[in-house]
Amino acid sequence: MFFYDTPELTKYGYYLVNDTIKTFSKFEAYQLAGKNWKNIRFIFNDDEFEKYDWTVEPEEDIYELYRQRAQQLREKYDYVVLMYSGGIDSHTILETFLQNNIKLDEICTFSVSDTEDKLKSLNPEVFRTALPFIETLNLKKIGTVFRDVEVGKLILDWWNDDFHAENFQHYTIQQQWSGVVRSYYFKSKIKEHMALIENGKTVCYIWGSDKPSMCVTQNHYALYIPDGALDLGSKQYVNRLHFNKKFYNFYDEPFYICREFPKISIKQSHLLVNLMETIPKTDSRLLLKGQLPTFGPFVSHHVENNIVKFLDKATIDGCIYPNALLNRFRNDKIYNASLIISPKDNWFLSSNHPNRYKFEEQITKIIKENQNYFYYTNAKNHRLFKQEEYKDTIPKNAGVIFSRFYFIKPVSTSNSNL
Repeated sequence: MFFYDTPELTKYGYYLVNDTIKTFSKFEAYQLAGKNWKNIRFIFNDDEFEKYDWTVEPEEDIYELYRQRAQQLREKYDYVVLMYSGGIDSHTILETFLQNNIKLDEICTFSVSDTEDKLKSLNPEVFRTALPFIETLNLKKIGTVFRDVEVGKLILDWWNDDFHAENFQHYTIQQQWSGVVRSYYFKSKIKEHMALIENGKTVCYIWGSDKPSMCVTQNHYALYIPDGALDLGSKQYVNRLHFNKKFYNFYDEPFYICREFPKISIKQSHLLVNLMETIPKTDSRLLLKGQLPTFGPFVSHHVENNIVKFLDKATIDGCIYPNALLNRFRNDKIYNASLIISPKDNWFLSSNHPNRYKFEEQITKIIKENQNYFYYTNAKNHRLFKQEEYKDTIPKNAGVIFSRFYFIKPVSTSNSNL
């Protein structure tokens, strides 16, 4: 059973099967539920979030709330590492630390530049945005370490790890790169971090997750948390319980959506609703789901004739990061792609490395035995899963489960813009 009932782990969310059985593993939940999604709920800090009145917008400026969250993390951990992709979410966190003189021990980027061209896969955002900005900083003066970890070979080597090969479906059935950077395997390769742990220090990795997901339900704008938005619970269980002697003092913290500071999510939700009330249904900033990046964000403006229209990513970014220079950030997000067989992993999926075939064998077996576990996307002539039985489709993602809804504001029927 992939579960241990402690707040340090359950704060990342867990699955409740038949209202009785708890697990961090979606795959395990699906098996325990008799392969029936209706028997599974996703619980994300309901006990803490329900203490807040989500209909009341916090008075603080959004950047003041970002500052408070950064200070909270600084005070909690001995050594604080920002996992920095160069995207707008992690960049806002970096600027929050810098502009408020809050000590950041380390900035860590990750790329597959050891196995792929610098302008492909994960690499463009790092080499075109992240590294140029880092070069403008006087890191020595502010006492911050910079580290760029090449993870291509780590991904290949990880498949030689027996535990990973046998259990990956429980904690990282999505993209290869995102699985490895949040894993015990990644942490084990950074000797300086391992030395801190061995000396009794706590090490925190900060992640830029996640933007609000919002919908219109029961004539209200509401926030919800998709179970894959944070993707940390099962990984933390493996890191800190299965390998506890080595990794117990490692912590992964989402910056934005979190148990410890819900006011950020509440404030962001109100900012978005306030904006949506000014946007007419015919506005060009409203898109269909298929026009959004595969990872979202998904902020529903309205539903009409069973068609949902969403705010585009740039509009959302400009709303919740109002001081950001939006043209600084390239749009390297993936559209209409599988989260499991991702173009960002093409170097791996097209290689002749033995471990690529090990992965293909394992994931094919899981797909064949659990057809209803996944939903699918068209992918003609893809290098993997050419078998006739898939009919030119590949698994897009495992089924998505939402948390409970948190109502923000009624949809105004008198608003002429809508």
